[in-house]
Amino acid sequence: MRITALGVAAMVAAVVTVRADEPTLEMVLARAALYVASYQEQLRGLVAEETYTQNSTNNVFGGNLRGSRVRATREGRRLRSDLLLVKLGDDDWWLQFRDVFEVDREPVRDRDSRLYKLFVDGKANARAMAEAIQAESARYNIGPVVRTINIPIMGLLFFERSVQPGMTFKRGEAGNIKRLADLAPPERIWMIEFNEVREGTMVKGENNRDLPSHGRMWIDSGTGRILRTSVITEDTELRAEIDVTYRAESGLSLLVPSEMKETYAVRRSEARIDGRATYGKYRQFT
Repeated sequence: MRITALGVAAMVAAVVTVRADEPTLEMVLARAALYVASYQEQLRGLVAEETYTQNSTNNVFGGNLRGSRVRATREGRRLRSDLLLVKLGDDDWWLQFRDVFEVDREPVRDRDSRLYKLFVDGKANARAMAEAIQAESARYNIGPVVRTINIPIMGLLFFERSVQPGMTFKRGEAGNIKRLADLAPPERIWMIEFNEVREGTMVKGENNRDLPSHGRMWIDSGTGRILRTSVITEDTELRAEIDVTYRAESGLSLLVPSEMKETYAVRRSEARIDGRATYGKYRQFT
């Protein structure tokens, strides 16, 4: 096959045109920040029903005259909850609240009284109320790790405009995106790696120690819509990984959480917590 000089010029022009149309990383990050801000506004007033299973394996060390031994203890739990976004105070301070109404198929007896105390009768300031909501949301978690980050929209917060300056971002290979094909055109799906580099991290450990996070986000580069989040938070003592996939919901312009998978590993004791949550029955909060 013979290619003329004119044909080569046309091919080069086509390549240049495609590259010129592709957004820069900065443009995609800006679109993602706008999407997250809009997402919080639209999610307010929506409630999802969460079905959440947790499994915990904890190693118990014992000993006798013949030496030490390890015995693994296992525990499981199944929660059903309403999940809603709560705005605190006059600032843009949002929290996702897990209102557990069933534990291991048994109804929670004090649900009405604790909700009244938390939201109606509360006289605390926004920060104190935030801590109370986080504690209440984690009330029925099992395992050796106290955790309040097991909420599906946690990953979105790393792309907020005010948070982005404390992060580094890099585009990587999108990989297998078959599960995301219904959410965005394949050529527009970007995978962006992020790494938290500032002090005063989003997630805190015991004694308020910094727990830096890193991970990957799959984003529609044309709209900024976030399709999947994978967040890893770790230090020398603990590693936590939370992976959330999203889906379209009839009547909503935003994508809603579909499934959350989580793993927590305590490095010293080799204790482990695994969880899986699914979301449905989206409805307006009244």
